[in-house]
Amino acid sequence: MNTPRIKEQGGLAPGDHAAILYQQSGEIVEVTGSILDQCRRNRWHLLYLSRLPDENPLIIGKTGRVAEENNVTVLSHQDEEFHRHFATARNAKAFITERVRMARSAGSPALCIMREVPPISARRSSQHLVGDMAGLDHLFKEKSLLLLCAYRMDLFPAPVLQDVLRTHPLILLGGRVVENLFYIPAMDALRYNLPSLELQHWLDTLRKLSSARAELAESEGRLQDLLENANDLIQSVGPDGRFLYVNQAWRKTLEYSPEEIAGLNIFDIIDPSSMEHCRITFGRVMTGEDVGRIEATFRSKTGRKVYVEGNVNCHMENGIPQYTRAIFRDVTDLKREEMARREREQVLDAVLNLTPHATVITTPDGTMLYANKPARSISPKTSTGGVHGKPLWSFLSPGGEEEVRRSMADLTMVGEKTTSCRVIGCDGRDWEIEWSRARFGSKDASYLMAVLRRIE
Repeated sequence: MNTPRIKEQGGLAPGDHAAILYQQSGEIVEVTGSILDQCRRNRWHLLYLSRLPDENPLIIGKTGRVAEENNVTVLSHQDEEFHRHFATARNAKAFITERVRMARSAGSPALCIMREVPPISARRSSQHLVGDMAGLDHLFKEKSLLLLCAYRMDLFPAPVLQDVLRTHPLILLGGRVVENLFYIPAMDALRYNLPSLELQHWLDTLRKLSSARAELAESEGRLQDLLENANDLIQSVGPDGRFLYVNQAWRKTLEYSPEEIAGLNIFDIIDPSSMEHCRITFGRVMTGEDVGRIEATFRSKTGRKVYVEGNVNCHMENGIPQYTRAIFRDVTDLKREEMARREREQVLDAVLNLTPHATVITTPDGTMLYANKPARSISPKTSTGGVHGKPLWSFLSPGGEEEVRRSMADLTMVGEKTTSCRVIGCDGRDWEIEWSRARFGSKDASYLMAVLRRIE
């Protein structure tokens, strides 16, 4: 059975975001020397952010090589300038964006930031370890920024280092750049509950996969253990559609025993509603095409639908497909919740459209979520552009907002069951708005219903 491997890359390039994992000061000195050499060869400007008590001898001090470099800027946590620029995420974003502009104006194709990360206490996984570097995605996409975050591993608890692996696409470990198998984009991570796995498995896997050939068997064993005990559904499929590997979460979710897997084809577990889409996608993957994130509907042994999202790619040798590698997240609960919400909206739409009066559902602050046909036809703006996200007073003449807010406050704060107010509508005529409470969906979600009537 072939096991998917982590692809190693020879060096860094603009657009890269990497974590440097090291244990002794001597290791970071070696890495710094390599990065300085790459910056010099590629004409990148290096911005070094010094944040640890032990100074990097290649960067700080009279004997440091930085004295010989014209394309290096050092900013220390002991400088007032450092705290001014990194007091807030907004300041940091503005400072780094300006530094990129200055570097490119001076003839450097990119800015390389190497930052020492001070100790962070253990905390629940948040995917926000690089908070002071947030909002820089456009610079990575423009290939004008490299961000290298240095973590001395003995200064951080295991949960934090686990987050490091989840939040950095590349890892510098043992002097080598490794594509990070365990990286999860922040937006994806925030959508799902991500239980912790054993950190040592992650680090050992990366380290062993980047070590000498003699240690390959042991490292593959560790990788196998990590994959087998992951919470995501992991599978590898051959060109003939036969399963080469599925992990424990996959077997448990789809209700198959290890013995049954050998007789299965990939299309045996695809729900009919997803069959055509998956056949086309499988063919594209087998040509080596990057199909990006995909959605599919699997069918368990007992016929239960399992909704999944994830990534699939193919290992190629000399242009010939060998096997696919896929990691899926079970989003069945999310999908069912979404379908239930849509059903509630359809019922709501049907009910509210039975009334001849203009009826609107809003949040407690007056933001419109839904309006029936009579309400949408009140104003040309709402009939063409919709109402979702707009304030209720967009239906009114200027000056009506205060009266509407007062009426809503009577309902939400004073506790009245119903309330009403008179305002001037966008047609210049007197309107009465009758307010009441409305609950749809979540028990904690409180909404307001407004019925708008013209006063004849």
